[in-house]
Amino acid sequence: MKTWCVSFAVMLAACSQDAAPPPSAAGETVAPPGTPDPGEAPRAAAAPAAAAPAGERAPLRTLDDGTRVFGREMTQQAEMTALAAMMAEPGSYADRVVKTEGEIARVCARMGCWMELRADAGSPAIRVPMAGHSFFLPMDVAGRRATVEGRVSVRPLSAGMKQHLREEGAEATELALSIEATSVYVR
Repeated sequence: MKTWCVSFAVMLAACSQDAAPPPSAAGETVAPPGTPDPGEAPRAAAAPAAAAPAGERAPLRTLDDGTRVFGREMTQQAEMTALAAMMAEPGSYADRVVKTEGEIARVCARMGCWMELRADAGSPAIRVPMAGHSFFLPMDVAGRRATVEGRVSVRPLSAGMKQHLREEGAEATELALSIEATSVYVR
């Protein structure tokens, strides 16, 4: 157990800049991604998967059709939203929990703690961090289709964060739009 904890701490340190919640415009602390809103009804948490050895990106479960589930199970509350619609009017979706789908363009080369999702091979991608480093994706999922559920964030990245993400292979660092994924289904 001690070795697993130390390995997990090292993994988190590799992307720790992405884990801290930014302050709001009013200066108060913003709750970490995935934290329910005070007005939101509590949701039953999905049973966690068995702990995987450090560095393994094991899915929560695999569906009969081969789809791998990462993070939590999806809720029935979030509506399906076209990725292109979010990119066209990001402010309309800010702080809303949505479901969307697209092609995985890239995955974090260090940990699998973020991916870039695009509507199709010819469209621009948006950044999709795995909420609070609560789960990771295998690095071999680029090119696959995914359905994502999470809270939309519309915040510009700092110069330091852009550099950090570029060092991990990110290209979608200029957009202020991202989705803090709590659930990813990879087909």
